[in-house]
Amino acid sequence: MQSNRDKVIKQFVIYLLVLISAIIIFSPIFWMISVSLRRNVEVFTAPPRILPNNLYFGAYAAILSNKIYLRYFFNSYFISASVTFVCIIVASLAAYGFSRYKYKANNYLLVFLILAQMFPPVLLVIPYFMFTIQLNFYDTYWALILTYISVLLPFSTLMLKSYFDTIPRSLEEAAMIDGCSRLQTIRMIVFPLSVPGIIATAVYSFLQAWNEYLLAVTLTERWEYRTVTAGVGFLVGEFTSEWNQMMALSVLGSLPLLIVFLFAQKYMMKGLTLGSVKG
Repeated sequence: MQSNRDKVIKQFVIYLLVLISAIIIFSPIFWMISVSLRRNVEVFTAPPRILPNNLYFGAYAAILSNKIYLRYFFNSYFISASVTFVCIIVASLAAYGFSRYKYKANNYLLVFLILAQMFPPVLLVIPYFMFTIQLNFYDTYWALILTYISVLLPFSTLMLKSYFDTIPRSLEEAAMIDGCSRLQTIRMIVFPLSVPGIIATAVYSFLQAWNEYLLAVTLTERWEYRTVTAGVGFLVGEFTSEWNQMMALSVLGSLPLLIVFLFAQKYMMKGLTLGSVKG
């Protein structure tokens, strides 16, 4: 009897903690959506209202009818997709080399990739800024694409290297005995078996490139090359701020991330878990 009561109390505490955690996590998201659906003058009403008096979609209309904001979305999609594509191609080949070829400098290069992840982005802003100025890439797509690739490529390589380590080499050896070349083996054996790991790496690269703010603000100046994250900050004015439009742009900017994660979460979870165990 005492054991059953303790079990019920334990389950109640667990569910209560889960409920509290869910409220803490989803409250900012709910408030963001609520603010985006009210007029700007209603944002600071006292006492604050959880729900708006009347649903107001003017903020979304203002965002979707403005060519500047639409250009922000195009820039974010173009830059994130370009970074993801290049990272997957380069990281796949580099990770395969680290996984299958052993040489003296192998461990040193892996340590170098790990060390590259230890520096916070704020320390790299000035070097990246000087780098883009010297190459005449400042305020262009190249500034953000090349910078994001250099930031994301080390971790993407480590993710795929861990996944390639789980694929038995005997499969490649059998294919080469049957007459396949190394490239054919990679294309027909290794890459098809690595789809979960590749998708997980692609999702990671896309999300990181889409969410980045500091470098996007530093390396671009004209609105033609700014991304959604940078555009949100420019809705804060000196004397007034369009809070409802800011929240509407944030909601619209979050939708692609949500859609990508919902469709790819199965592959992402599988890629991260299987790639973490060496076979």
